[in-house]
Amino acid sequence: MATKIDTLNRELRNRIKAGKPNLWSHGNGLCFALAKNGTASWVIRYTVNAKRRVMTLEPHSDPISDRKLKELEMVALEYRDKVKAGIDPLAMREATANRSKSASGDTFETFARDYIAQHESDWKNEKHRQQWDNTLSQYVYPKIGRALPHEISVDDVLSVLQQPHIRRGKKLPLWDAVPETASRVRMRIETIIAAAKSKALGSANPETKALWKDHHNPAKWEDGLQHWLGKKGKQFKGNFAAMAFADVPAFVQELQTKADYSAKALMLTILCATRTSETLNAVWTEFDLEAATWTIPAARMKAGVEHRVPLSSAAITLLKGLHRIADHPYAFPGAKRNQPLSNMAMLESLRGMRDGLTVHGFRSAFRDWCSETTLHPDTIAEMALAHTIKDRTVAAYRRGDAFDRRKQLMQQWCDYLLVSNDNYKQEWQRLIA
Repeated sequence: MATKIDTLNRELRNRIKAGKPNLWSHGNGLCFALAKNGTASWVIRYTVNAKRRVMTLEPHSDPISDRKLKELEMVALEYRDKVKAGIDPLAMREATANRSKSASGDTFETFARDYIAQHESDWKNEKHRQQWDNTLSQYVYPKIGRALPHEISVDDVLSVLQQPHIRRGKKLPLWDAVPETASRVRMRIETIIAAAKSKALGSANPETKALWKDHHNPAKWEDGLQHWLGKKGKQFKGNFAAMAFADVPAFVQELQTKADYSAKALMLTILCATRTSETLNAVWTEFDLEAATWTIPAARMKAGVEHRVPLSSAAITLLKGLHRIADHPYAFPGAKRNQPLSNMAMLESLRGMRDGLTVHGFRSAFRDWCSETTLHPDTIAEMALAHTIKDRTVAAYRRGDAFDRRKQLMQQWCDYLLVSNDNYKQEWQRLIA
C-alpha cells in the first residue's frame, strides 16, 4: 500500500513530466513550483503590504523524503509567523545577503584558490596540487563555488558528495561510485571552510566575526556527515578500503597471470608494502638486485627519510622479468616519453579485478597480517611500512638488525602470498602466531 509520501512523489513527477509552469499549494504558504524552464523547487507564497510575493526555499530533489518535507513545512510556518509580525522574508533575506557580502565577500572558490596558492610550496608532489585543483574544479565549484563559506550547509555538502557520477555506464552517487575521491573531496571542503573561519575570527571587523558565531563545519565527518553517508565512502576517512589479508593470496595469484606494467607495478607494491608513488616513480638505479635491496631516496619518501626495502624472492623475479626500455629511467614506464605510469594506473587495474578497494589498502592488509598472524614486533612492521615511529625503542632496531629482521618479514609475507599453506606453515612455524 502506497504511503502519503509515495503518493506525493508520484504526483510531483507527473507535474514535472507535464511541464506546465505553475504553483501548487501544500499548506501554510508552502508551494511546489515549476518554472518555464522545467526547474522544480519548493517556495513560500505570502502577502505583505498588499503585495503577493514568492520566495524560493530550495530546489526539489526527487524523491522528497518525509523528513525533508517536514523540514520545509516547519520553515514555511516560521516564515508565516514572520509575515504576521510585519516582516517581509524576502526583504530580510536580501538584507542579510547584502550584509554578508559586505562583511565577507570572498566565495568558497576564492578561499579555496587562495588556500592552494598559500600551501602549494609545502606540497612535495606536483600531482597533489593538481588533485586539489582538479577535484575542486570538477566536483565542488559548480555546486558551491559561489557560496559564502559560512553559509554552506550540510545539505550543500551532501549535494556535492551525492551528485550523480557515471562509472562503467552506471549512474551512482559520487560517494558510492568513487569513494576514495569523494572522501578526499569531503576533507578538502572541510579544510577550506575551516581556513575561512580561522581568517574571519582573526579579523578586526566585528561583523565578519559575527557571521561565524556558533558555526559548525558542515563537512565534518565525526558527529556530522557520518550520519548521512554510507559506509562505502566512510571507510576512506582515515582508513583506506582494504582487502582482508586472508583474501590477498588468491588475489595475488590471479594478478600474476597479467602481464601489463600496471599489474606488475601493483604486484611489486603488494610484495613490498610500498606506497603508490614510491612504486610508480621507482627508477632502475634504486634497485640492487644482487643485494636484494631497493633504496628509495629521502626526496621520494613521505617522511623525508631514505627507506631501504628488502626485496623478497618474488620481487626480484618480477623485476628481472620486466621489459626494460632503452634509456628509459623508470621501472614502470608510462605512455609519455621518459615518464612513469599514471598515478591512476594501478588503481584502475585493481578496479578491473575487485571493485571498491584502494591500492593503499594493501598496506593495511599487510599490517593486519603482521599483527594477527606473526610474531614479528610491531616496531619491525611499522618500519617495513616506513612509518614515522616516535617510540624510543626504535633506536635499538635502527642500530642493530632492523634490515635483516625486515628482510625476514618481507620474505615471510611473500611466501604467505605465493606458496601453499602447508609449505608456508612448515617454513615459518617459528614466526607464526
